[in-house]
Amino acid sequence: MDVLSQITVDHNHLMNIFIWFALVIAVFASRNSPNVRWVACSILIARTVDILLYGWALTTEGWFYLIMSVQDAVLILLIIKRHALASAIARLRLGTLSLFAKDCLSNFKMTSNELMYVLILSVSVVVNMAALIEREIRQFTEFKPMFIYNAYEPIKLVLTLLSVLAILSLTIDAVRGFYSQDKVEDGQRQ
Repeated sequence: MDVLSQITVDHNHLMNIFIWFALVIAVFASRNSPNVRWVACSILIARTVDILLYGWALTTEGWFYLIMSVQDAVLILLIIKRHALASAIARLRLGTLSLFAKDCLSNFKMTSNELMYVLILSVSVVVNMAALIEREIRQFTEFKPMFIYNAYEPIKLVLTLLSVLAILSLTIDAVRGFYSQDKVEDGQRQ
């Protein structure tokens, strides 16, 4: 039996929708920090894709793990390559989107919360790939390892909760003005 058949779709789907609404609030709450807003928007877009594809991805059997890993890897790239991507969007002159990208360039700063989020996403990719490898071993050999199969859902739940905490921490710091231009300039003077 595959771990995917044991995942409660409604529970995971409801959690994704709750996180999606929290991200919408984070986007608006971080209005004073274009960098945090960029990260929140990137995560919001990734969660939207996740909500739209999740049900279909579950029907793809082993491909589910690869689909989820690709989503996580793309989000990692959106965060890490933010400066290059924002530069490209700013040059395209796409109205408000280009202005937003230009704001992100003027006060670019990678935060420890973002690095923690990237680390959490990286662990998620490793867990997904390990689950895929374990599934393939079970399918093509007589050896039937169930280590990741049995731990998959709790691990993913913990990673999701940690990612929510990292996003909330990032948003709270943005609301407090920790990443505003004035705070960055004060930090550079000291």
